[in-house]
Amino acid sequence: MFCKYCGKEIKEGEICTCRQQSSKTPYPKPDIRPVMPEQENTQRQGINQNQGTTQNRRQQTQFERKPVNRTPVNKTSTAPQNQRTGKKDGKGLAVASFLLSFLLLVSFVLLRVVLQDFMQESTMLESIYPYLIYVVPFLLGLGAFLCAIFSLQDARVRTLSISGILISAIFVAGIFVSKVLFPYEADSYVASSDRSDEEDEEEVGKDNSKDTEDASKEEETAESDSSISQIKSDYQKGTLDYAGVKNALAKLDTDKLESKEAEEVLALQEQTEKDLEDSLEKSAKSSDYESILKKLSKQKEELKDEDELITKLSEKYEPEYILYLDTESKNLLAQGKKDDALKLLKNGKTLVEDTDAVDNLIAEAEEGVTGGDYILPESNSRYLTDADVSGLTLQQLNYAKNEIYARHGRKFDSKELQNYFGSKSWYNGTVNAADFKETVFNEYEKKNAEFLRQKEFAMHDGGYQLDQ
Repeated sequence: MFCKYCGKEIKEGEICTCRQQSSKTPYPKPDIRPVMPEQENTQRQGINQNQGTTQNRRQQTQFERKPVNRTPVNKTSTAPQNQRTGKKDGKGLAVASFLLSFLLLVSFVLLRVVLQDFMQESTMLESIYPYLIYVVPFLLGLGAFLCAIFSLQDARVRTLSISGILISAIFVAGIFVSKVLFPYEADSYVASSDRSDEEDEEEVGKDNSKDTEDASKEEETAESDSSISQIKSDYQKGTLDYAGVKNALAKLDTDKLESKEAEEVLALQEQTEKDLEDSLEKSAKSSDYESILKKLSKQKEELKDEDELITKLSEKYEPEYILYLDTESKNLLAQGKKDDALKLLKNGKTLVEDTDAVDNLIAEAEEGVTGGDYILPESNSRYLTDADVSGLTLQQLNYAKNEIYARHGRKFDSKELQNYFGSKSWYNGTVNAADFKETVFNEYEKKNAEFLRQKEFAMHDGGYQLDQ
């Protein structure tokens, strides 16, 4: 066999001398012995194989090497790029700040002046319109302010950024100033006027042209919204009271109403009248005449024309209120509370038309006239007991019982009673006996009238006989 490295003939199992010397010398010594032709061919084949193996190893080594990155290196640093971007963004933010400030001013003028009528007519936008006219410009101003703040990072536009900050701050402050000095007031449909005296005085001072425009606008709104169903709905919600319904119905064109609509108008009128009477009657049961007179006075002021029902109720409850003032002031005087009695009478004088009657009561209170004219002065303010009537005669029991009726202005068919109560300074008979109703009594008066009747009939069958 032959060595595959040098082609030298060796025995089987031996190691060629070229491999033994490889560790001592980098290159094997050439064999200078003569080579036979057959050996020459064998050696050439071995050399070729050796060269092929070496070439394969070189190729394999080249494939195993890592590829070199030939990508050209960008010598420009990252920091300058970020700086240039920041500078570019700073200028853009400053421009955005001025743009938002301009939109702030335009949006406020459009919402507050130009689009006001459109917003009010829209059912969806009407409720949010009072907030929209201030919120939208404020948000734009806030955005302009923030953009100007962030643009300060760019030193080249710092002057421009500071200008943007000042402009946006001034515009936002102007919104709040306008909200305080010129607040938005909705032109809503309210048939019943609840304005105060100060508001009335301000409206008197307005220009005649503006008054004319406002009046025409209110008339147009009333004509469009004053449908029967709308008036009825507002009354049920409590937006309109008796006077408000009357004024709203008066604006309707009755000639254009159909028969069904006319019936609805009449039914609504009857309902409001009944509700007003019931509410006043309920207050009268608790002797709250002051609230009754105040309510009637308010309704009379709101009504454009004189109302028959209001006049009737005023004539009914004013005498009862005067009697109430007389009784309460006498009770206060009997308790030594003269100042309270005078205060009660003077406040009551502002609510009645018959001021002379109240002036007489005030004069009596100043002179110290107490409830000595009454048999039982407190029969309308507390429950009576047996001790209160223990010393009374049969006649006095009858007079004390009718005294409760006389306090409320009842006239008597009996001349004896009429003459007796007619001699009293506090008596003012205005209600016929047939028209008088005991519903005007408070809880004390109801119980005490029944208590005195029982005591009278317990003392004598049939009670006291009048006019004998």
